[in-house]
Amino acid sequence: MKSIVNWINPILAGIVAFLGLLASSRAADGAFYYGGLIVFLACIVFIFMSVGRYYDRRDAMLAHQHK
Repeated sequence: MKSIVNWINPILAGIVAFLGLLASSRAADGAFYYGGLIVFLACIVFIFMSVGRYYDRRDAMLAHQHK
């Protein structure tokens, strides 16, 4: 179950990032424009952090196996 969550959360973050860009592109005022960009950037950072955590755990597991 935990491995499924590791895939679902970044996918959902990608969808939310797209919605943030969509809100930013159709913004009528500055609040929605900057808010959409902030949501987009936060989701992209989350996705990169998820990828980093995956490879950190993988490297730790491989290092533990070689001991």
